[in-house]
Amino acid sequence: MILCTAALCLTLSLPLPQQGRKPDRWFGEDKWKHFFASFVATSLSATAARAGGLGPRESAYVGAGVGGAVGVWKELRDRGSPETGTASFRDLVWDAAGVGAGTLVALQAR
Repeated sequence: MILCTAALCLTLSLPLPQQGRKPDRWFGEDKWKHFFASFVATSLSATAARAGGLGPRESAYVGAGVGGAVGVWKELRDRGSPETGTASFRDLVWDAAGVGAGTLVALQAR
């Protein structure tokens, strides 16, 4: 719930696109990186939580929380970056897809 609220606040605070910037497309190398980084963060966190003694469902929740937090942190960092200067809703969508995939994998692990 907190993660959803943070993502919503970030999305609502996104500035409008500026002239001269590359368009933020739905598909591209950057989006693959967002998906993969969120998937890995989720999977590794869930694995660590499972190794620490949590059950399958609880460890998947831990992984999802960490993966989501990593995605939101990256977008907050992008927002203040001189290179990008803005956060991207589309990047957050790809982050969420990676978290979702990582959580599904974690739930299937034995």
